[in-house]
Amino acid sequence: MARRRADLWDDLFEALRGLFTVVHPAWSILVAAVFFFCIPAIWFQHGVTIPQLQIFGYPLGAAAAFISLAAGWRVRQERAAFLQQHLDIGWLNKLTWQGFEQQVAEVYRQHGFQVEEVGGGGADGGVDLRLRRDGTTAIVQCKRWKTYKVGVKPVRELFGVMTAEKAGRAIFITSGIYTDEALRFAEGKPLELVDGAQLAEMLRQFQSTMRQALTPSTIPSSTPGQPAPSATAPARPKCSCCGSEMVLRRVKTCQHAGNEFWGCSNYSKTNCGGIREFG
Repeated sequence: MARRRADLWDDLFEALRGLFTVVHPAWSILVAAVFFFCIPAIWFQHGVTIPQLQIFGYPLGAAAAFISLAAGWRVRQERAAFLQQHLDIGWLNKLTWQGFEQQVAEVYRQHGFQVEEVGGGGADGGVDLRLRRDGTTAIVQCKRWKTYKVGVKPVRELFGVMTAEKAGRAIFITSGIYTDEALRFAEGKPLELVDGAQLAEMLRQFQSTMRQALTPSTIPSSTPGQPAPSATAPARPKCSCCGSEMVLRRVKTCQHAGNEFWGCSNYSKTNCGGIREFG
């Protein structure tokens, strides 16, 4: 019974934390006031009729109010810490898988999507997030891969889930890079592959937007009535030799092993040697 009550309070905290990432955390004060006054009133009128037990309505209301304030404080602390971060692939790789999913969810919420977090480390059918906006649904798989390169197999599986769920598109997001085969499979399909470099840029844009929103003198960059941004990953650079899209690669040998660079996606087809420094 004690474990069930603890789960109830934990669930309330997480629900409120999710709410205060969508609305301003200052709303936690109003929500706390509602809990503090309304829970005892409901308890007295419709819950317990035994006078000796009615007194418990006050601590219940106070506990829920405290959880609301704690959830709002947590969101403010997380945002303050996020604004101080230097966002790059190294920072992404230090995140837990839960933190990785939460950061991706925050980016899409900021772009006006309704985000359903369906991950959790268990069997989620290849779906960690569902994005809904304007009557369409997209599914997202987030992978903070320990193995750096993502092959075609998980990408193909996500596309199969998208087809089965009749979603409008699928988005695969990794802190690493994709093999050429995975990139070729995604061509011409409603399948977006976001690598670590693109995700880091999306997070930097999100960080900048959040910083502007918290600065009182900032003039909003958009006005009511304008369509919400598409939240599409930043484009990869173009090869200066052949004009093809470049992909992130990693040096495997010599003294520069482990360093990342942009390489031409046509290397395996035409042996194009176009490269570009990353960062």
